[in-house]
Amino acid sequence: MSAVMAPATDRRKYVGGSDIAAILGISPYKTATDLWLDKIQPPAEDRRNMIAKRRGNRLEPYIVDMIREEHGIEIVERNRRYIDPDLPFLAAEIDFEYRDPETGAIENGEIKTVHPFRAKEWGDLETDNLPLHYLAQVHHGIGVKRCSRCRVFALIGDDLRPYLVQRDDEMVAIIRERASEFWTRFVEPKVRPPLDYADRKTLDTLRRLYPGTDGSAISATPMHEHWRAVYETATEMLGKYQGVVDGAKAHLLAEMGSAALMRFPDGKSFRRKLVSVKGQTQVVEPYRFMDFRLINDKESV
Repeated sequence: MSAVMAPATDRRKYVGGSDIAAILGISPYKTATDLWLDKIQPPAEDRRNMIAKRRGNRLEPYIVDMIREEHGIEIVERNRRYIDPDLPFLAAEIDFEYRDPETGAIENGEIKTVHPFRAKEWGDLETDNLPLHYLAQVHHGIGVKRCSRCRVFALIGDDLRPYLVQRDDEMVAIIRERASEFWTRFVEPKVRPPLDYADRKTLDTLRRLYPGTDGSAISATPMHEHWRAVYETATEMLGKYQGVVDGAKAHLLAEMGSAALMRFPDGKSFRRKLVSVKGQTQVVEPYRFMDFRLINDKESV
């Protein structure tokens, strides 16, 4: 059975491709609990995310023309949402669909606009070497559409980079299983997923879960005493290690003097770079600072 096209609808009613990374614990932006909150209550639109989406939408027609002209791909559909025929709480919005010249089959296509600072996360062309959270999204779409592959085009600056993701049945099965568990175990009964305390994003999740106070007080248990000791010890160690970091940095900067680079045999370098920042308002005036970091030598070219 093939996927069914569906009109735009409330994202709280299904698991979409951009949700999969959070469910798998590989999203750089949100935890599974953040996603759960998005599904059980109206999400507050993040302004930065909204601006990025609008920019991507404006660029899509331009990128589609580039795909047609530069890669000779026959695009047959754009921006269609499909509902999974077996699991109706799974949906995928496909940026474009194209006719494979070898098989004649209609396959998926995805478009990404990538900040140049993120370019190093994208690997060799015509491979599936793309960021893991995007790879999960692509395989979700492949699973919903029951197709064999997906072409991904990443616009990085003015460079349109082509990638090809072949269907991985094992990955598709894992994604569908985990998405089904998330929906039936947590979303439908409105039961919060367990928190991942090792994930630094969890602190932001907790601020969202408990945005205020009710004025009450609770008594500490032996478990709380344990985590207080961990907190105090780690805080003390953090301060000590920060002193070690600052000392090592001072040694390096003193040796570099006015040099821009300190090169190492392993192909990495410490780089000093004077950065000028324009003032954004009358209150925030222009300023300059010295950026110091460890880089790969190819970044210094």
